Amino acid sequence: MKTLPTAFHGLLSTVTDTHEVIAEHPRSDSLRTSLWELQAPGGTRWYAKQNTGPKLHRREVEAYAKWTAALGQDRTPTLVASDAETRTVLVTAVPGQSLDKLRLPAEQEREAYRQAGALLARLHAADPRSCPSTEAEAEWEADLEKLLAAAEAYLTIDDLKFLGALASKAPAGLDAVVAHGDYRPRNWMWDEREQYLRVIDFERTQLEPAVRRDLSRLYYRDLYQRPDLAAAFASGYARPLTPEEQQARIAYGVLDALDSVRFGTQHHDLELVDEAHTMIMNLRAEHTRTTVGW
Repeated sequence: MKTLPTAFHGLLSTVTDTHEVIAEHPRSDSLRTSLWELQAPGGTRWYAKQNTGPKLHRREVEAYAKWTAALGQDRTPTLVASDAETRTVLVTAVPGQSLDKLRLPAEQEREAYRQAGALLARLHAADPRSCPSTEAEAEWEADLEKLLAAAEAYLTIDDLKFLGALASKAPAGLDAVVAHGDYRPRNWMWDEREQYLRVIDFERTQLEPAVRRDLSRLYYRDLYQRPDLAAAFASGYARPLTPEEQQARIAYGVLDALDSVRFGTQHHDLELVDEAHTMIMNLRAEHTRTTVGW
């Protein structure tokens, strides 16, 4: 029987005297601790997680307190308890399986992606006080150069030149929204019986442009080669991107690809490295299509 780490003992003691450890779910990288699946008295299932830093912990707790309700009833887990000192959270389990683990009939898969678009639109509109963001040109150039230098050991010179040119212009004037931060199929729980999608994992939720992570990461990692799913998602999101957002999506996609290939390699996250190379391949394909026409 798996034993729950001591970091969680104080957290659990605030809500129950007894629990059963159902499973340990290791993460794909070497930094994050495992996710623990628990059963409480009466059969209720919980997940216990330790955030890797105080910023991620603060964001997750704040998201549950302020923003997840905007997605609608029973669309997200519920925060049961949290502890800032140990950076631990306890949330309810939700029905369904992670969408990236499922092989669904085409119509059902499109419906899942349509719901994903609709739920993200609700989250992005959760804080009407959001204001335009600014990206200082000098800071953007410095950040880009830093990421390019950090990725030198992992990418070809041709890739580095291409990505540097693609992201040379800083995005500016985009509205900041409540962004999930890792809005991908692995964080969408699909209940096949109900045909109902739920969203999990809010530790990266913060105010930033919609295309900073949510729409660029999803597009270049998951949707670019699947126009059917891209169309389904767009029908749910129900708002076309502006020309400025489309250009910013490219620039932010470059930053994400560069950072992901470095982080994934350094922390032995091969899945992340593969996703970074997928982004680069799709950025190249899109650039060719828009500039050459094929």
